[in-house]
Amino acid sequence: MARKKRKDEKEEEYEWVPPEFDEKAFLQKDMTGTKAMMFTALVAVLFGALAAVVGNAFGVIIGLIVYIIGVGVLNYAFRYMKIRTEDIDKKTQIGNIALYMLLALGIWILLLNPPFA
Repeated sequence: MARKKRKDEKEEEYEWVPPEFDEKAFLQKDMTGTKAMMFTALVAVLFGALAAVVGNAFGVIIGLIVYIIGVGVLNYAFRYMKIRTEDIDKKTQIGNIALYMLLALGIWILLLNPPFA
């Protein structure tokens, strides 16, 4: 049989205490992520245009190689621009790589079409 609770027994009350929030560190990390995203967009536009020019001159396969090399150059460009990749979250880094891949591909495809080619 199940025991009945006595009415005089009280449950322990839990008091939630919010953690300490370091606003300065949060803003610094957010600014670093924003700088990295803006720089990634700039590099993506440049490498998309470069892949289109090289693709028109030497062939689409060479343009594809230039497009892929841009991802590797991006990591070294962050170091040159003094953007510390250690301060950026892994999700943000993956988002920056996805931004590069899609934006550079879009610029490349746009520049391969007749109005620009």
